[in-house]
Amino acid sequence: MGKWKDYFIELIVLPILILLATEIVHRGSVFLTMGWILQNMNRFIVGYLIVVSILCFFIAVTSKLKFSAALVLITAMVLSFMSNMKSKYTGEPLMPWDFALGKETTNIITYFPNLLKIVIAMAICIIICFVIFYLVFKGQRVRKQKVVDRIVFAIISIILLSSVFYSKPLPIKQGFNINTITWAQSKNYSINGFLLAFILNSQWLSIEASLDYNQKTVDAIIDNVEDRINVDNEIKPNIIMVMSEAFWDPSVMSGVSFNKDPLPFFHALQKECTSGWFLTPVFGGGTVNTEFEVLTGHSMKFLPGGAVAYAQYVRKPMESLASILAGEGYQSIAIHSYHNWFYRRNEVFENLGFHKYISGEFFVEPARKRYYIADSEVSKMIIEETKESAEPAFIYAVTMQNHGPYKIGYDENSIQVEGNLSSNSKDILEKYAQGVFDADESLKILVEYFQKSEEPTIIVFWGDHLPALGEDYQVYRDAGFYKEDGSYEEYKKMYSTPFAIWNNYFPQAESISLSTSFLGSYVLDMAGRRGSTYTNYLSSLFKAIQTIPRQGYYAEEGIKNGDVDDYKKLQYDILFGEGYQYKGSIPEVIDKEYFLGRGKLVINSADIKKEEQKNGLFSKEITLEIKGENFVPDCQIYINEKQQSAKFIDENHFIVNLSGELITEYNGAKIQVKLYDSLDNVIAESNCLLLSKMLQ
Repeated sequence: MGKWKDYFIELIVLPILILLATEIVHRGSVFLTMGWILQNMNRFIVGYLIVVSILCFFIAVTSKLKFSAALVLITAMVLSFMSNMKSKYTGEPLMPWDFALGKETTNIITYFPNLLKIVIAMAICIIICFVIFYLVFKGQRVRKQKVVDRIVFAIISIILLSSVFYSKPLPIKQGFNINTITWAQSKNYSINGFLLAFILNSQWLSIEASLDYNQKTVDAIIDNVEDRINVDNEIKPNIIMVMSEAFWDPSVMSGVSFNKDPLPFFHALQKECTSGWFLTPVFGGGTVNTEFEVLTGHSMKFLPGGAVAYAQYVRKPMESLASILAGEGYQSIAIHSYHNWFYRRNEVFENLGFHKYISGEFFVEPARKRYYIADSEVSKMIIEETKESAEPAFIYAVTMQNHGPYKIGYDENSIQVEGNLSSNSKDILEKYAQGVFDADESLKILVEYFQKSEEPTIIVFWGDHLPALGEDYQVYRDAGFYKEDGSYEEYKKMYSTPFAIWNNYFPQAESISLSTSFLGSYVLDMAGRRGSTYTNYLSSLFKAIQTIPRQGYYAEEGIKNGDVDDYKKLQYDILFGEGYQYKGSIPEVIDKEYFLGRGKLVINSADIKKEEQKNGLFSKEITLEIKGENFVPDCQIYINEKQQSAKFIDENHFIVNLSGELITEYNGAKIQVKLYDSLDNVIAESNCLLLSKMLQ
């Protein structure tokens, strides 16, 4: 075996330095890192063993110690820096499942300040330069390991990683008293350290069933579920649900005041309809987790903290409000004023049973505010869809206008803020409040339209999470709203968003608080719809438990051990289990006609203007007028798969200029309209029309 003493120091010292550097970058402080080590020496040791195991793995693969050390250092530093940035903006550190959302991460980061992008680039460059300098100028000649040595390194790596993951063959987790705090990931990373917490979270990429999960226990639960008794066969109201991006009431902060009410219509509406506060699963980001709870009834509280449901769990057909209402004769429509692929919604909405999904690509020349399509455009789209739907409509809409960060504001801002705030906090809050004011106006557009409509309609309007107002809760801290005291009251403040449920056909006004996972069953009750066994169960559970907080706060909400065990089992049964509750009759969820857009792209005709065609002869320049349905400005016209220069006129017309000298070449050619998204994927395409008909 090789001379182990030659690299003994490197195997001891390098992992410690890598671990220290990683924690310092992740925490953003040398002092916090030193304090963590002194208070959590056991976790520091396990973190050190993780670095050793990873280092040994790469040595076994590459046979080069210093190259492996450089690779581990670069990777660890980049990941820890990403975690630091994510924590500042969302309150949650970097999770293993974040990498299932690569497109979303790179897309949203483009909206962060240029300074932040420069800092990230400089940090990575400094690390790379340091490593090159170390290897080329300071390092000894790169030493290749012998085959036997590499085998030893591989064995060490396998033993250590297996012991951290499974406590076999070495009971490392038990011996060092290591636990994963799944319900509070910021605390999990703070106590366990970045690398250990990240590795432990990797175990939660798959979920294990409880010991007593089986058909008998599931049958016992659902046999006690009663069918809804308030089914209304006479009235099928439109059900419109609008999840307004980062919608919250900033006036609840006592440390600030506004020159005018940022939510005048919403506040007035609260007094005449059912309203209150939703307990949401996320803060500052993670919109789709709230969306997942509302649409499916599943609770993120029973899944790993920091998980992203759409990325991890909705990868198969799954019963939801969309499929349940579609089964009752509704047209289920999803609307989101952003990219179709964002958070995999293009696939997820199909798996949840929607009939169609109208994403941002299908808005025709919409007004924009800040970076995004204006909220008012979403309200107009909802109204248009209900007008065109022959059946009652279930519309689930998500807005984007008030998405953070709040660096870029509005041309005109009518909201001014006063209070003991820094100038930066004041600027952030004013920009956010203007966005809330616009969201309030968009709600007013909806309600005022349906007040005059004869179609019975229910409108649910709420926010997905509190906004991330600056780094490290900056605005909340300045306003004295967030004190980081760990109390249940503060937890509720930071995870509660306001809502209003209005309808135009029967009076109902009550003040309630509930978890967003109960919203779907609550609305089904209000609308008099039958629902499913699962939503009926949730409706019954809601009578006993209105809000389900993080597990650490169960006692404060009066929840005892076992109160939600049945809920967990039924959720597991649907997400990961055998679907016992369906008793062998799993419902058809996917709509076979599912598509993206308001309607399918159709070409009805393609004609040359008559004045440009005489006796079979053409002008040098001819105009081809394409008539059809559901065109949008970004559609592209192809003739024999060759893209043509085209001008969008309206949803039914495109103009293409062709050379008259070459027009006969197009005789018998195939014309088609296609729409590509920002990832260059075709998301809609029309029928093919033969141009020979045009030339006859």
